[in-house]
Formats: sequence, C-alpha cells, structure tokens
Amino acid sequence: MIILDATDLAGIAAAAEAAFPAEGCGLLIGSGQEIVRVSRVIAANNLERERRNDRFELDPSVRFAAERSLRGGAERVVGHWHSHPNGRSHPSAEDIARAFEPDLIWLIIGVMCNDDKLPHAHAPLAYRLNAEAGTIRPEQLHIRSSL
Repeated sequence: MIILDATDLAGIAAAAEAAFPAEGCGLLIGSGQEIVRVSRVIAANNLERERRNDRFELDPSVRFAAERSLRGGAERVVGHWHSHPNGRSHPSAEDIARAFEPDLIWLIIGVMCNDDKLPHAHAPLAYRLNAEAGTIRPEQLHIRSSL
C-alpha cells in the first residue's frame, strides 16, 4: 500500500499538466517497505529530448541531491512518478524495460485534454515494476485528506 497526501497528489497533477504534452516526472520521498508513506514529492526535469511525449529521463542531479539530503535519516527515495500524456495510468513496455529498482514505487498519472482543450491529470495508479522479471505488481494507492 502507498499512502500519499492529497496536497502531494495535487502537486504531481499540476506538474504533470504543466509538462503536457511531454511526460512529467519526479521523485517520491518517504519511508516504509510494504506500507510506503510518501512524505514529500519532488518534481524533476524530463531530460529526454527525442521522445519526451512518451518517454522520460529523470534528471539525475535531482536524484543525487535527494539522496545526499536524506543520508543518515529515516526517509529515503521510495519511488518516482511520471505522467502519460494522452494515455492511461498503466505501465508501458518502455516503463517495464527501464524498471531497474524493483523495490521502488512507480506512480503513473494520465493527462488528457478535455473539451476545454486544457490538460487535466487523472487516475493516478501505483506499481512495483521489475525489468529483470518483466513483472508488474499493482499497489493500492491510498490518498490521505489534507487537514
């Protein structure tokens, strides 16, 4: 199970909409293994240039900075998020092929243009992916109300 605050989900949705029509991406910071509590979300630049509308390359400097800031603490990078422009919140074949850290959460959020022609994020889903085994394991996503 993944526990995420509604305000953090709203931040992910806003970043995903801002990146549209490219994929947006970022990191999930938190604690836990089977029950993962996300305490913070970090947006990152998508460095993919050729196929940024259906691929992402998270800026490694963001990951390195996050890892440095978390050193010695109880929190860690528990996963990352990315968007699927004009798509579903289901892992693509490319997502599965790039999943080299099977303990990390993959939160995927779809972004579509509605009748107003503006991008709207929808249907966030969470997974654990394993490239070596070629497996997709859906995770329950619990959105906590913000107080």
